[in-house]
Amino acid sequence: MNGPDLTPDLTPDPSERGFTVREIGAFVLFVTATVSLGVWGYRTGQGLAGTGGATVTAVHATVPDGQTLFAGNCAGCHGAQGQGGLGPALKAPAAWAAPDFQRAVMQGVTPDGRTLGAVMPRIAQVGLDGQDATPEQLAALQEYLKTLP
Repeated sequence: MNGPDLTPDLTPDPSERGFTVREIGAFVLFVTATVSLGVWGYRTGQGLAGTGGATVTAVHATVPDGQTLFAGNCAGCHGAQGQGGLGPALKAPAAWAAPDFQRAVMQGVTPDGRTLGAVMPRIAQVGLDGQDATPEQLAALQEYLKTLP
């Protein structure tokens, strides 16, 4: 058999080189960093926005609703379930004695005398839902926090 040789030429063409190990490593690092940043941003956004995208409307009721107060005034920083976000988780403050909780919320001072960060609004100055906060509202807010996981 003296016909033409149909065996493919597997000799690499020097002008068509592949990626170097360094280039592949840089690409993998880039993809990993991008995915990690995306996941972190998504989770942070969920924590800030909560779930369901509910709109909260201020209602002047005779019995304050702690969940409504929390959703309208606290969840944006502390997370929809009080798990923390820009602000800390609220499991420990929920267990404070009522006067300590009220002092922290109203004046920004913890039971151990630590001043809360400037980002935390002083409810004594800004109120709840645009109105002066009442002791009943603060009690309802703390009781609601005790129900969170």
